Amino acid sequence: MNLGRYQSEEPPRRQDLAGGAVLLEIPVQTSLAVSLGVWLRRGSTAETDEFLGASHFLEHMVFKGSTSRSALAIAEAFDSIGAQVDAFTTKDNVAFTLKVLPDFFPQALGILADMLLRPAFDPAAIALEQDVVCEEIQEALDTPEDRLHDAYAARVFGSHRRSRPILGTPESVRALDQAMLQRAHRRLFSGPNVVLSLAGHLEPAYPDLVTEAFAELAAPGAEPWPAAGPDAPDPAARTASDLVLQSSVIQSYFEIGNLGPSTRHADRIAVLLTSNLLGGGMSSRIFQAVREREGLAYTIYTYLEMGPDTGLVSCAGSCSPEKEQRVREVVAREYRKLRDDGPTVDELASNKAQLKSQLMFALEGVHNQMHRAAKNEIVFGRFVPVTELVEKVDAVDGETVLRCARDWFDPERLVHATHRPAGDDQIESR
Repeated sequence: MNLGRYQSEEPPRRQDLAGGAVLLEIPVQTSLAVSLGVWLRRGSTAETDEFLGASHFLEHMVFKGSTSRSALAIAEAFDSIGAQVDAFTTKDNVAFTLKVLPDFFPQALGILADMLLRPAFDPAAIALEQDVVCEEIQEALDTPEDRLHDAYAARVFGSHRRSRPILGTPESVRALDQAMLQRAHRRLFSGPNVVLSLAGHLEPAYPDLVTEAFAELAAPGAEPWPAAGPDAPDPAARTASDLVLQSSVIQSYFEIGNLGPSTRHADRIAVLLTSNLLGGGMSSRIFQAVREREGLAYTIYTYLEMGPDTGLVSCAGSCSPEKEQRVREVVAREYRKLRDDGPTVDELASNKAQLKSQLMFALEGVHNQMHRAAKNEIVFGRFVPVTELVEKVDAVDGETVLRCARDWFDPERLVHATHRPAGDDQIESR
């Protein structure tokens, strides 16, 4: 692969701000937009039991009015300049993102900083949003894949904080009051917990504008929430088990997998390639075996979830209840074949090409560049150039895939989680 155009890739300009926050600048002067991400280094796994669901709830509440603007005024102000604003909470981060035309960036920046740094936390708005988030929790429980994934994660991660739902529970959300949210806000928006990632068509004045807009991060605040809880057990210690949920669904939804590597694990890239080989695309082993050769399922794929200290690997999908047992057998067979024989030369080359393509495609777009810079800072504490990632992909050989298949995809240590129609007792939970 010709990496000549990436050899001179410039890392983002990095500034340590007075209050401990980090500002990253990624000029993309060919872009017609500016993208700003306000990233919090901690997500739901950093919550104490008292604050379960607070990170996600705060993500909602900052849009519900600041000390100087109502919720409607915030929405109208962004809409009036065509700004695209979004937010999300994961187990590892909370992020607020802005994309806007350069002419309107100073105005959009002021609105964003106001709502993030000075939320009103009006008790009436809190009560209203508690209803909304509880509806969101109910919606997740009514979505077979979401309900199954939460149960599967709880089984795989055990006592680790990664086992808990991002949204919290109705009880924990209802328990959040104004004082608790103010305390949580001080912790989340303390300077050392914040990464500001600025990308796109940048004017010389923009970094100073961002620094000034978020100067309140320099104010003393409560200590950041602690890191995640106890380490998950070693994958070798996790034995096979079954988990069954039942409700009025028609299909059987399934997750088959176990613990996986962390974002900092030496096997991260190799396991990603191994997972892709098993179920990442139309030519993958499991897709071909389950869907193309036997017609057992419409949806089936593999994926990884990686956190800073542990992760999970999974094969997920859905099928008719009477086909569930056969799907399990076929998946186990494909895992076993890879564990025993390793990949072919052609498979290895094909999957390397797929991974490198995915890496390159992720570079396209100013929003992606903003995400990439922030995630590199949070996960690795440095900028990771494209050439380094490609070299890591190229370094994966057949023996490495064989070892990863044995370490992370052993069919004898799989957790089988199923959400099936009520009354179907094909497999007992144990």
